[in-house]
Amino acid sequence: MKEGFDENGEPTLTELDDYKGTHSAEKRRVIRWVIVSGLVLGVFYAMARYYFWNAGEEELNIVQSQKIIAY
Repeated sequence: MKEGFDENGEPTLTELDDYKGTHSAEKRRVIRWVIVSGLVLGVFYAMARYYFWNAGEEELNIVQSQKIIAY
């Protein structure tokens, strides 16, 4: 059995980089791109929602005194 691995061949927690708090430069870059792309997609969604907010058919003007009663 290799040092730092359990009986199933998987690394133990103390051998993982995340457990020690040290991250590789590549991992930091990936995390940064995930956050930036999420923010960009969120801004794009918000702009599209604002632009298309009133698109579609107009609302029907139903007199409030008329009600549909279902039994």
